[in-house]
Amino acid sequence: MAVSTINTHFSWRAAHVRDLQDSTKDQPVYIRIVKIIELSQKQYQYFSTHLWLDMPFIATNKDLMCEAGGLYHCLLVCAQNHRGGILVESEGYDYARYAADVLDKSALDLRDVPVDHYDLKLRQPRLGPER
Repeated sequence: MAVSTINTHFSWRAAHVRDLQDSTKDQPVYIRIVKIIELSQKQYQYFSTHLWLDMPFIATNKDLMCEAGGLYHCLLVCAQNHRGGILVESEGYDYARYAADVLDKSALDLRDVPVDHYDLKLRQPRLGPER
């Protein structure tokens, strides 16, 4: 897997994708995408507004992520037919402990990077009376 350099920044314990979008903090960051997690549009919208929640696709892949010598080994979480994405380096946790916004994933070297098409079960409101 190749190393890419992009202008972004990792935010610690962000809650929402808008918390990642401060271009005044951007600087060159060296990353190696270890896996692409592709969600549906609805699932991606949910993830991008709930970054602090434990996610099963992060828990499953947390051993692949780390920062070593200024190189971030991370997941790229994105949606089908969506130009951007979110880089995640969980530091061993089950949530996006460090996250960065990617405006255009075509700027990344994604050759030979495995892709998981993940079916994130979203919480549905209960119908009918509570027990």
